Amino acid sequence: MGNTLSIIGRGTVGCLNALKFSNLGYDINWYQDPHISPLSVGEGADLSLSHFLSTELNFSYEDLIKIGGHHKHGIEKINWTKDTFTHWFELGRSSIHINATNLQNFIIDKISSKVNIIEKNVKHSELGSYVIDCSGKPPLLEERNSTPIPVDSAYVVQCPWDKPKFSKTLCIAQEHGWVFLIPLQNRCSVGYLYNSNFSNIETIKTSVNNVFSQYNLTPTESKNLSFNNFYRKHNFRGKFTYNGNSSFFLEPIEATSLNTAIAVIKQTDLLLKHEVSFKDANKRYKNFLEETIDIVMLHYLVDPPFDSPFWKMANQKAIDWFTKRYKEYPRINIITQEGEYDYSTWYQESFKQNLKGLNLYEKLNQIKNG
Repeated sequence: MGNTLSIIGRGTVGCLNALKFSNLGYDINWYQDPHISPLSVGEGADLSLSHFLSTELNFSYEDLIKIGGHHKHGIEKINWTKDTFTHWFELGRSSIHINATNLQNFIIDKISSKVNIIEKNVKHSELGSYVIDCSGKPPLLEERNSTPIPVDSAYVVQCPWDKPKFSKTLCIAQEHGWVFLIPLQNRCSVGYLYNSNFSNIETIKTSVNNVFSQYNLTPTESKNLSFNNFYRKHNFRGKFTYNGNSSFFLEPIEATSLNTAIAVIKQTDLLLKHEVSFKDANKRYKNFLEETIDIVMLHYLVDPPFDSPFWKMANQKAIDWFTKRYKEYPRINIITQEGEYDYSTWYQESFKQNLKGLNLYEKLNQIKNG
């Protein structure tokens, strides 16, 4: 498909694509709209990002401190079940919490001499080379597959502090949804995920105060975000790959977004090398996204931790989703079986920890057996 690529978007996923494909020797025209500020997403990454940055950029713990990030040893789940549990990353492996804006600038600084950065709002029709669209512009509704994920909004607050006070991402189930806490060097990012059909923003602002109080956090700047959970019906087509929010959006429990973006990068690489067809790339994409939805929906399959309209709705969506999945996707059976398996973003040990910690073995087998 030629040795020149056009990448659109300077956000985190655009940066990861520019880094990977410039390392592979492609001539990169990287289009960055000067009128659009990149989103700071994916700050509580999973294991894939640390591996990717180490491999592609020789990124170190010293670099992590430079960008205001912090190491991540696991994900603590609070209130989901009677007992708090932590999804620990196995000894010798760790992920990272990142300041997304700082990471973007760090990557751009490292590779700017290897790529042609063009500050321009560009249209697809203007580009003759293969295009990787990381612009963050979601597809039209008719081009999206919907998901059963029950949250559609996030109230995100930044809380300054003098140093990180824990080395795990915290995920706290609440009456109206759940709250994440992501520790960085100079701030803790707090986000309340909820459904706008069941709760209004004033209710959420009041509800999250208990988290600020419990963790001695002082909120400053905040924003309320609305989103649709989706993935594309055809992610690879003609001379186009879509990635980041132009390709998919799934809520951030277990921090799957950047892992999914890296998986799309791998498929794009195979396409450009003619080692996989567009049909097979799209099939792999669909399976990967739906397996990731499985991971998200496991968290709503728990016995509802609160007797609230949100949790009744979320739990029923999870039951319906897995009932359908056991009928239509045979590979899902591996998640409750012994032996070796690798299922989307989760390794075998991660599955065992979460299925046990969320008390899901019996419930999944009940759904599986009808």
